Amino acid sequence: MSMMQASAKRKLKTFARLGVLSASVAAVLSGCALFKAAQRPPESVTVAKTPERVARGEYLATTVMSCVGCHSPLSESHGLVPGKEWSGGRLFGKADGLPGNIYSTNLSSDPETGLGSWTDGEILRAMREGVSKDGTALFPLMPYPGYHQMSDEDAHSIVAYLRTLPALKASHPKRELDFPLSLIVNTIPKPLEKPVAPPAADPVSRGKYLATMASCTDCHTPMEKGQPVMEKYFSGGNKFTEHGHTVVVSNITQDKTTGIGAWTDAQIERAIRFGQRPDGRMLSPIMPWMAYNRMSNDDMKALIQYLRTVPAVSSEKPKTTAHS
Repeated sequence: MSMMQASAKRKLKTFARLGVLSASVAAVLSGCALFKAAQRPPESVTVAKTPERVARGEYLATTVMSCVGCHSPLSESHGLVPGKEWSGGRLFGKADGLPGNIYSTNLSSDPETGLGSWTDGEILRAMREGVSKDGTALFPLMPYPGYHQMSDEDAHSIVAYLRTLPALKASHPKRELDFPLSLIVNTIPKPLEKPVAPPAADPVSRGKYLATMASCTDCHTPMEKGQPVMEKYFSGGNKFTEHGHTVVVSNITQDKTTGIGAWTDAQIERAIRFGQRPDGRMLSPIMPWMAYNRMSNDDMKALIQYLRTVPAVSSEKPKTTAHS
């Protein structure tokens, strides 16, 4: 499995849980709010494509957020198809445990099948508020609930970068979601109510922001009914099946026995950048360390400083040998 493929697959189990809904939830599907996502008109904005913004957007989209892993087709060897990056078409479906079939969007500049006909405001709304150009709710495998906290400047930087992508004509099937998720998905988008400022300048605040943009919670926090259990924040334990083996997501709290509290900063950085634990074992590529390998030194230090503030939560030691 390629690192880019893994960066997409690591989110599947989290959102697959959205399809495991009780009859009591299905019983409330009479509200009209379930038939249309909450939304506001897209902003009337034209993003200035400065070199600084384009560079920042590329860094976020290919390193911190690793968007290209979802929004590109895969070859038979599970790597990205050269020359087809950003043209979408990845299928995330029932074989992955999801309640339906979802195809990633073509983010290239093609006016018919990509973002070429979208306004900058429509892209911004989709990315942070989860509403597509036509007003439909996006499935949260695209982690817009976290991107809701993305600063205006970073969001504009990503748009500036996407506008530099060459046009690639590639149409894909429409998604198919099972009932009742086909209605429940409309309750997830949340319109922004005010501008979003950058995080505070201190390293811990910036590190928390980076962890949010990287969707770390999606893997490293136990989930119940599609929501993170904050009392067990970053305590791991989620399981993935990869090539017939069970991969258990690591506890990255400050617990010294089951977490990373006993690791040095250098050991944490080596795990994030190179996928290697202090004992020499390699992390599963579900943890997209090949993308994080390109993270700037300042951002890496900020991320580690934030992890040092996460309260220790003891978790059961996994009986498997694979970790992410």
